[in-house]
Amino acid sequence: MLACLSLRCPAAPAVTALHKISLSSRKALRVAAVTGAVRLGWLASLLATPTLANDMLDAHPSNGGRGDLSAALLMTARAFDEAALRVNDTTPADLVRWTQPIFVAIDPGTELRPHAPQIIAAVNRLGAIAGVVVFPVAADDPRRNFLLRPADPAGRAACRAAVSSQAGHIVRVEIELFLNGRASLERCINHEILHGFGFRSHPHGAPSILSYRAAEVAQITPTDRLLLETLYDPRLQPGMKVADAALAACTLIGDRLGLGREAVESACANRPPANGRIASFGNRASDPQAESP
Repeated sequence: MLACLSLRCPAAPAVTALHKISLSSRKALRVAAVTGAVRLGWLASLLATPTLANDMLDAHPSNGGRGDLSAALLMTARAFDEAALRVNDTTPADLVRWTQPIFVAIDPGTELRPHAPQIIAAVNRLGAIAGVVVFPVAADDPRRNFLLRPADPAGRAACRAAVSSQAGHIVRVEIELFLNGRASLERCINHEILHGFGFRSHPHGAPSILSYRAAEVAQITPTDRLLLETLYDPRLQPGMKVADAALAACTLIGDRLGLGREAVESACANRPPANGRIASFGNRASDPQAESP
């Protein structure tokens, strides 16, 4: 499957086809089995750090002040559904992620050469969070599976990412960076590279660099980091179906926020069914494709 996404183009549909976990040794947490698909037993040292909890409270304010962790769980779980379990903001899609090393290359053209250190650092930063090994290689290296190149200046004024996957495993990513766009190049780089790690859609209601409503955000946010840690948690599996992945991800997010077992199970179990909720944004297709802005 191929999914392609572009950074910002109002009123246009998106293009197609396209753990590291925070550990604490304070105690273990018993979590219920998730729809028979993922069994979560005793999870030693999975309670979130106070810093993560504080960051998420600040990221999800309520009534003009700091939010509460239950609200942060529901908003972040929805953001995961929207970013990781859809393609192009419409079509529900099963979970995909990297399961092999990333061999990242930059087009040898002169336009991107000055930005190469920033680009490689961004891929390495996300790779470290996800637990994916990253190797910079030459553009003609046959191992290359993650390519960044300048966008055609005569084409659409947008950055975009194309993500190719097979049975839930990402096999190739190609990113085009528009060097003279309205969005900052730093935002363009970080936004598209995060797409390239398996987020083929946008959580527009979340404080995320993937949201078009957060145009001022140029770096990944605490929400983005939590989404990425969740996507690459080993208890989620490539190719996982939408309903199973949504419930498992919600439970894992609650663990990291340090919510108690009963609060997590209640919040996650009482959300609307994932397939119906996500399908409200569009129709499911066997091989989802759409035009990219």
